[in-house]
Amino acid sequence: MGLTIQSPFSRKARYKLGEVHQSLQYPFHGGSYKHLHELLKQDDLAVQLAPLRSNEHNTSEFELLAICSLIKDRNYSKIFEIGTYDGRTTRAMAMNINKDGHVFTLNLPSGSNTVSLPTDRIDVGLSSKVISGEKFVGTSQEPLISQLWGDSANFDFSPYYNIMDLVFIDGAHSEDYVANDTEKAIRMIRSNENGGLIVWHDAHLFGVKIFLTKWIRENHYPVYFIRDTSLAVLGIKDGKPFDMLASQ
Repeated sequence: MGLTIQSPFSRKARYKLGEVHQSLQYPFHGGSYKHLHELLKQDDLAVQLAPLRSNEHNTSEFELLAICSLIKDRNYSKIFEIGTYDGRTTRAMAMNINKDGHVFTLNLPSGSNTVSLPTDRIDVGLSSKVISGEKFVGTSQEPLISQLWGDSANFDFSPYYNIMDLVFIDGAHSEDYVANDTEKAIRMIRSNENGGLIVWHDAHLFGVKIFLTKWIRENHYPVYFIRDTSLAVLGIKDGKPFDMLASQ
């Protein structure tokens, strides 16, 4: 009689180990974790990505794919990004908006040494670490992008209220700044039957994690976290959070 020995590295065991690693790596658990495909309405998408090569502090390749898939899947037109950095994500988003689309991206001016809300000096220094928008300057996407300058704590967002399909928050990572940027993002999302999305980068780190943990616990908002990324996503409709999966 033969004896069957199951390897601890079997497919099933590896999957379980991956689940444990995921729960330890990120601070959020349960049904709020979603695979990217679970957040998409379409199964057949042609998404363009460039450039793939990343610098320190950039989104990962898969995070770039996830953001652009959300844009392409919903045929989005107007995007606002808080935190340009080198413009890599900016350019990729511009490649996937519809034919009438435009991307607005806000960054601290180079050389800025002070900001209005508490944050880490690293956040402030990033505005001088690279040339803002260098990844889209001179490309065919540049005409689709407007570079804006300022501190999101006191920048006048009012011209952009109620016209955006998606707001990507990747600016200063302190709790105060993330709270400020989130409040502004909610006001920028257009009011229509479909609403729009807020996407946070580094949702498992720094003040982003602190803010989201408190915000979700206190309000029970349906924020979803995309597996194998540091991205969090929330639907906004008529100025209020809504479950983006309820209508899919």
